[in-house]
Amino acid sequence: MKKLLIWGAGDQGTVTLDCALAMNCYCKIDLLDIKEKGHREISGYTIYSEQEIDIHEFLNAYDEVVVATGDNAIREQKLLLLTSMDISVATIIHPTAVISPSAKVSKGSTVLAYAVIHTNAVIGIGCIVNTAAIVEHDCVVEDFVNISPRSAVAGHTRIGEKSFLGIGSTIINEITIGKKVVIGAGAVVIRDLPDNVMVAGVPAKIKISLSRKNT
Repeated sequence: MKKLLIWGAGDQGTVTLDCALAMNCYCKIDLLDIKEKGHREISGYTIYSEQEIDIHEFLNAYDEVVVATGDNAIREQKLLLLTSMDISVATIIHPTAVISPSAKVSKGSTVLAYAVIHTNAVIGIGCIVNTAAIVEHDCVVEDFVNISPRSAVAGHTRIGEKSFLGIGSTIINEITIGKKVVIGAGAVVIRDLPDNVMVAGVPAKIKISLSRKNT
């Protein structure tokens, strides 16, 4: 069995901890967070402070590392660092998730409880497919996308990198979502969306354009 480090100890970190425990394939799990001072425990697992360690030496002490933050840009930054250091990146998949044998879940992604990823779907690097989210057949989810709980993505849809789907959002079939798009909670997307926009409503409408530097 392997040693796992969860990089991030906020809400996403604790959910990822539960998921990793359910996998029952790690002999040791620790967490690391930039906000910590000193170290503390949560449910018997130690959270270390980024401020008080040699990051390179610390990361190399684990067999695998997973980045656990809902912020797509930070998740990308940390995963790129891990790759540059040649550190093994974990893919965390809850045992209750249903993933087609023909689907692909790329490295560094987390698939939480009761999520469904159907036939020929592709999940990119460093994505989060949250609790009970559905990604239907032949979808492509590009790198560092965050799909919130109970979201549903219909078949042959493409979601651009670093986009965010709010809780309970729905995307109908054969839609193309641009990069760095934010889809509000409960929105229903029935048309293609360009890069860098925030949408909300039923049907979803563009509310604001997002500057590249802020997304």
